[in-house]
Amino acid sequence: MVKKFNKKENELSIAGRNFKKVAGLFAILAGALYTVIQFIHPPEILTSVSSSSWQIVACLSILMSLSFIIGNIGVYMKQVEVVGWSGLIGFIIFNLFWLISMTFSFIEAFVYPLLINEAPKFVEGMLGLFGENRSEINLGVFTILAPIAGILYMLGGLLLGIAMYRAKVFPRFTGILLSFAAVVTLATAIIPHPYDRILALPMGAVFVWLGYILWFDTNSILKTNKI
Repeated sequence: MVKKFNKKENELSIAGRNFKKVAGLFAILAGALYTVIQFIHPPEILTSVSSSSWQIVACLSILMSLSFIIGNIGVYMKQVEVVGWSGLIGFIIFNLFWLISMTFSFIEAFVYPLLINEAPKFVEGMLGLFGENRSEINLGVFTILAPIAGILYMLGGLLLGIAMYRAKVFPRFTGILLSFAAVVTLATAIIPHPYDRILALPMGAVFVWLGYILWFDTNSILKTNKI
């Protein structure tokens, strides 16, 4: 009975390590996509919506958000025992932002192109949530959801970064950089769009770093176990 329990526990442990290993790759992909997208994103104007580059970037953004969610789960799992309640809250809030982001990207990729002829004012208004082409049309819940998403990004990243710094599982500077990457987005108030996209680079860099650490550490453990 004890041997069966130990075997089951060992299998779960290996499965957890394998997941964190894969999550590390997703974290690297998320950070890389987040960085690249800032330089290739088409202007948020009506004529861009029908272009192939718009749909490509929107689909890449969906993949990016999903990669952030999976990568963030792996990062949290690695420090779950020491990260505390603030880390859990930060993890949930941060992933909630990426879930909202993935929803917006899905709409950009598959809904906007269908509405540019029937409801161009609505599309312009939605684009204005993140660009500078403001519209007075009623956008319903999206008007509230966009700023809420921004708050979730900053608060989630800040809390998770602080918890990561205190946990000392990852290098402490990763926690500092994650917190900075979240809070620096406040500078969008003074940096005009699209130049404010440069503020996303620290977040991309820290997730590439976290993903590399997660992959390398887990990979080393798995190799050790095989010897």
